[in-house]
Amino acid sequence: MSCRNETMGRGLSPFSWGRGRLERMMPTTKKGTVPLLACVLAALAIAGCGGSRLKTVPVEGKLAYKGEALKFGSVLFQPEHGPPARGEIQPDGTFRLSTFGTNDGAVLGTHRVQIACNESQDPNAPPPNPDVEVARGESLIPEKYSNYATSGITFEVEDEGTQRFDRDLSD
Repeated sequence: MSCRNETMGRGLSPFSWGRGRLERMMPTTKKGTVPLLACVLAALAIAGCGGSRLKTVPVEGKLAYKGEALKFGSVLFQPEHGPPARGEIQPDGTFRLSTFGTNDGAVLGTHRVQIACNESQDPNAPPPNPDVEVARGESLIPEKYSNYATSGITFEVEDEGTQRFDRDLSD
């Protein structure tokens, strides 16, 4: 009798079979197989199925335009391989990057950098009209910085503790 025929008709899952039924279905004569299999499955469940994630290193910094700190906006780091990191610019111009979790930093390697500071990102701006499509608003820094291809900024994240990324942008 196959596993499918025995359980599917009754809506049972393998987790409700009990030890005796599992042992009868296992193609082995060793009594230790079921406990071993249970341990292996438990370890896989705890570890997760996605494999290990890439190592991140904390990255923080301060952004300014013509000597004046940016008061809001966002900064994105796009690595050659792996997920991007994002940071929200605070009123004093500082930011911290996050990739997998809050302030965990960026993955190791060379990153292209994009910086945005648009009117629509101003936390003090009036809320947008819900009946109108939200526009990005005017960029308060040169538009070239809002695209990886045109910003001209790269940064190497190394495995050496917290990394600093401070920039004073110009025209």
